[in-house]
Amino acid sequence: MKNIFLLLISCLFIWGCQQKTNQAESNFDSSFNRKDSLDVLYFNLSNKKYDTIIRGQLSDIAEKYRINLSYEKFFKISKIIESKSAFIKDTFGILKGKSNIGLYYYEKVTLDSAYLFVCSSEKISNKNKHKLFLGSILRIKANILWCHKDYSGAEATAIQALKIASQKKYVEDIIGCYMTIGNCLEGMNNYEKALDYYNKAILKIEALEKPQQNSELKNQTHNYIARIYQKQNLHQKAISYLEDSVNFDKLKKSDLRTYSSIINTIAYSKFKLNNPKALPLFKEVLQISESTKIAPTQVEANTHLGEYYLSKNDTLSAKSYFNIAQKLAHQNQIFEDELKILRFLALANPKKNTYYSNRFIQLNDSLQSVERATRDKFARIEFETDEVTSNNKVVQAENSKLSRRVLFIASFSLLFLFVIFLWIRMNAQKNKARELLLKQEQQKANEVIYQLMLDQQQKIEEGKNIEKLRISQELHDGVMGKLSSIRLNLYVLNKKTDEETIKKCLEYIKEIQNIEKEIRKIAHDLNRNLFSSDVDFIAIVENIFTAIKNHSNIDFDLKTGENIDWSTVSTAIKINIYRIIQEALQNIDKYAAANNVAIRMDKKDATLIISIADDGVGFNTKNSKNGIGLQNMQKRAEECNGTFHIVSTPKTGTKISLLIPI
Repeated sequence: MKNIFLLLISCLFIWGCQQKTNQAESNFDSSFNRKDSLDVLYFNLSNKKYDTIIRGQLSDIAEKYRINLSYEKFFKISKIIESKSAFIKDTFGILKGKSNIGLYYYEKVTLDSAYLFVCSSEKISNKNKHKLFLGSILRIKANILWCHKDYSGAEATAIQALKIASQKKYVEDIIGCYMTIGNCLEGMNNYEKALDYYNKAILKIEALEKPQQNSELKNQTHNYIARIYQKQNLHQKAISYLEDSVNFDKLKKSDLRTYSSIINTIAYSKFKLNNPKALPLFKEVLQISESTKIAPTQVEANTHLGEYYLSKNDTLSAKSYFNIAQKLAHQNQIFEDELKILRFLALANPKKNTYYSNRFIQLNDSLQSVERATRDKFARIEFETDEVTSNNKVVQAENSKLSRRVLFIASFSLLFLFVIFLWIRMNAQKNKARELLLKQEQQKANEVIYQLMLDQQQKIEEGKNIEKLRISQELHDGVMGKLSSIRLNLYVLNKKTDEETIKKCLEYIKEIQNIEKEIRKIAHDLNRNLFSSDVDFIAIVENIFTAIKNHSNIDFDLKTGENIDWSTVSTAIKINIYRIIQEALQNIDKYAAANNVAIRMDKKDATLIISIADDGVGFNTKNSKNGIGLQNMQKRAEECNGTFHIVSTPKTGTKISLLIPI
């Protein structure tokens, strides 16, 4: 019975409550033909305003999640549909959400919760003019009643659903009703009538347009029919029927769950006919059930293997399989199968016959009590659903009055808060405008100062360049000419080659060659420095050294990387670097008592790396409060999107590090 219930749930994957309301929903359904992720589609829809079109699209996504066995996402979206549809008073959406939630609990075998939502949906649908979803809701209700062995109640409810489905010509719902009625008749041992309804289902299945859906439903229905033949002890008929009706190779690739169930049916009938091929089929079913982790199939496979070995008087193997089956059945609350297994254990363990018989009686009595309690619970649920509905109307009326009052107070409060917000925002904007003007004025002032410094430095450099050029020309044309002339005069060696003359000439030649090399180097250096690209900014920094050297004995050592092109560095960055170096050197001059200061400027990738280190007295950075000078240096570094870091300890000097992206 539990395995039939599992197959019934599989059928429900194919039959959803899928009646479209408009063309927009139909167009959205076609979008699933693309390879878009369901999660992405759901995320995009969740950010849109909820209406009937969005509801239809969310319903389609929920159904796709259910078919893909993503039950929790199906449940989450169904709850959203129910609550948001209630807010906009969309009866179709409310019913869709509630029936989906009921279906979720049904598939999770939480039948009391499923029954609660199904009853609630039934009440709402009956009050609706068009009886929305009533056929599908009644079919789920019938299946819940069938699970609790209320076969007559389940049959009556399924017939109601069948009438509605027939009127509206919903073929998929008609098939589901035929199969549910067949299951109920089988439960009441009315096998001939059950076969009649299963065959009706097959005729309707063959009319379906979707081949894949047609094949899956037919295979499941064929298996139901074969199991009835088994119960009638028509085992060869059951085997022949399935072998003639099922394409096993195709089924194994497309639906492993149904394949294993059909193979299990064939194996059991072969076992009853003493066919030796039953054992490998039983083992194949067990292997599939263990790989798919389907508990009811695992229980049935182990039970059948136990029966097989018991028939061969191999009680040791039989007990092993029965014990596994009994444990799985108990863990998964498949109590009907556990009752059957307890009987077999009593046969396989004659010494414990009394123990297993008592266990059987206790479990059977317990199950009967549970069934009676469940029927009473279902009756209470239907009554309480009506009572809750009437109470909800009273509560809704009171809530409506309270909501109007709350809305008035909330509107007034929001208006007051909005006025305060506007006032604060206006003041903040005024302050930002003032701050922006001050920054602009400060930037202009910095640019003017820097330009004046550049102009002054340019004049100085022009004078230096003129002087350098003059000295270079003088050295090259004057001194070099004279030295070359002297060397020519030493050609006396061509005439006199005595030892004394040679000795004197060698000394002059060596001296003159050294002087010539030195003067040539000086001339080249002077000309090369004349065209240095960073002379302006470096010269400005060196002016700071000169100003400090006028009143102190500090020795400055400046080294600049050759890969820095100062002409490409923005004026704003150069001003801030200049001010930071100026402030740092003034602090060293005032407080550090240093003898040596080393400044290094380099470029790595697109970052300027500047360090200023002294050998002064240092200070404790933890105890020392940042003065305005250090704060200004920090702020200037941040304006350049750079980092400013200072390291110092008493008696070890101080080092400032500056990293600025350019």
